[in-house]
Amino acid sequence: MPQIKRSIADYDGEDEAHDKLRAAADFNGPVEDRYCTDLLMLVLLCLCWAGMTAIGAYAVHNGDYRLVLYPLDYDGNVCGADLNDRDMTEYPYLYYTNAVGGVCVKECPSLVGQTADNATDLYTLVTYTGVYQSTNGLATVPADLVQVADYSYTLNITDTANNVNVGDLGNLSITLLNTNNFQCTEDLCVGNSLEASWKTLGINRGFGFAYYLGDSFPLFQRCFLTTEARDQIANLTNAAGDANDLFKDVISTSGDLEIANDFISNLYGDLWATRLYIMGFGFGVSLIVSLLYMVLLRIPVLLSALIWFSIFGVIGMFAIAGWFTSEKAAEWEAADPPVVGEKQANVTKIIGYVLYGIAAFLVLLAICMRKQIQLAVMCVKKAGAAVNDMVLIFAIPVLQGLGFLAFTAVWAWYSSHLASLGTITLETMDVPLTDYAVPVRTYEYSEDVRKLGWFLLFCFFWTGSFILAIGEMVIAMAVSKWYFTAERRLITQHLPFAALWSTIVYHLGTCAFGSLIIAIIKMLRAIMAYIKKQISETSNEKLANCLFCCCQCCLCCLEKCVEFINENAYIQCAIFGTPFCESGRKAFYLILRNAARIGAVSYVSAAVLVVGKLFIAALTTFLAYYTLTEHLELEVWSFGGPIAMIFIISYFVADMFMDVFDISILCVLHCFIADEEMFDGQARYADGNLKEFVDKHGGVDG
Repeated sequence: MPQIKRSIADYDGEDEAHDKLRAAADFNGPVEDRYCTDLLMLVLLCLCWAGMTAIGAYAVHNGDYRLVLYPLDYDGNVCGADLNDRDMTEYPYLYYTNAVGGVCVKECPSLVGQTADNATDLYTLVTYTGVYQSTNGLATVPADLVQVADYSYTLNITDTANNVNVGDLGNLSITLLNTNNFQCTEDLCVGNSLEASWKTLGINRGFGFAYYLGDSFPLFQRCFLTTEARDQIANLTNAAGDANDLFKDVISTSGDLEIANDFISNLYGDLWATRLYIMGFGFGVSLIVSLLYMVLLRIPVLLSALIWFSIFGVIGMFAIAGWFTSEKAAEWEAADPPVVGEKQANVTKIIGYVLYGIAAFLVLLAICMRKQIQLAVMCVKKAGAAVNDMVLIFAIPVLQGLGFLAFTAVWAWYSSHLASLGTITLETMDVPLTDYAVPVRTYEYSEDVRKLGWFLLFCFFWTGSFILAIGEMVIAMAVSKWYFTAERRLITQHLPFAALWSTIVYHLGTCAFGSLIIAIIKMLRAIMAYIKKQISETSNEKLANCLFCCCQCCLCCLEKCVEFINENAYIQCAIFGTPFCESGRKAFYLILRNAARIGAVSYVSAAVLVVGKLFIAALTTFLAYYTLTEHLELEVWSFGGPIAMIFIISYFVADMFMDVFDISILCVLHCFIADEEMFDGQARYADGNLKEFVDKHGGVDG
């Protein structure tokens, strides 16, 4: 293997903690003569993928994902599958007849154009034994509009146990009591009015063996009623007014379940009704707003105002919190008679003083680190300039996302099959307000299957971190090349793709090395969470839970520290072409020698990123809310679900852009410090205001 020439920079002594970089005579930016780094780690990652593939092949051959993902009907049959004596292949959807169970149907019924309100037919009922239409002649849809699987085998069930033979699932005993054969009659399911039908034994206020036919939409092979259908049922049957009387005595048992079911159904209905707006605003509008925000970051006045506003805003929040706490303590002390104890008032007063102290400390810190903060502001500006000179750099996170989605699809396919290898049993769950039960799935796994599951989880952590590391390496390589190019007009838009090629050819091993460390820490956190869950289920040991929480906190801090060092190691590798360990060591000592400046830049960049993400998400969400209220005010139960989903999606889109900016800021600072060290405090490649600042102040010592 050829050895890399140390022609870019080296240390002039043995003490790396204090010796600064020295530039070679022929220094001309990031090294061109690269070689493959950390090949062993890349081989290990490939072996990990090979192991995952072998496990996946075994799971696919021996398992069936349908046991995990497909819905169960009230009698334990898997909708859309032929896994027992009753073939449900042609009936892949579950139509809920109560809050916890339902029947398999061929398609989710759509009543648009079928009824006057396009939402409901309250005289057509979907029951445990099929479709029932009232004999009063008021049913308006064809009886075959919704096609239910054949449940005629249940007609002879009366007060006895039903032994359901479900093939590979084993022989399971499910007790169905006092069902009256699950057959509707006018008295059992319809009554003499719509309001009376809601309280019949069949409907049983949403907990019976029958339910009204309503307009629905499919989601995860479940049929959920639209918001219009649910509202129409509630209004015509007075279900909402009956709820208070119904749950007065049973709220602790069935009421919570019904409320949760209503909430989930309404939420799904709202998300379905606004799906086009969610996709349009969540991805489209947020993308446009993100691009506009990146343009704004190039305007010096706005960027400086944003940064200083963030700094003084944090100080102001601590000061205001201190004032509010002190005022509240004074109010409590002056109260006659006392409203709180003297101890609580004193503790509150102390907290106020502490908050004042933090605010004062931050003011002093800002004054003492004003030069470092000014340097940080300039690094942020230069990062914005770099990103704008290489707009195609935003394609890198998009490629990362596509790669992660592709891997996740394969991983999820393997995992779902592996999950079906457990011993799957059915346990009965009592239906509230009735004396019958429905089956629910439970899973028990052998020790071998558990170990395979842990291995798949480790593969997921390692590969996910690996994909992120590739993006960080590519951005670092592109921005470092931009920084060390004297003639910026020579920078072309294809530079990010050239950096991607160099990363793939030479430095995938380094990315695998850094991501392996992150994956190990994530794995430890997952194991700790699993152990904590096991202890919580078997005992209520508060001390053990507290210790596990402390361990999780420490591991989280360790993970963040390692991620920061990894990012700087990738930048070192991008500039000098060195392996991970050497790059990490150099990055660590570089950070150590310039702790104040790097801390200031990290603080300022974090403020910019947080404000930017919140600004993009908030603006997108506001525009979406205004549009939804103008066009869909009467078509949804609540705007809360769609608005929350739009905010989450737009925040992640903004996060994708801001992550590029984050790595670019860190890389500009890293390059500037290396530039300054290599040329005895004279940053040769710093341009514009950054160079003027350095010349004026003679460098900013950490």
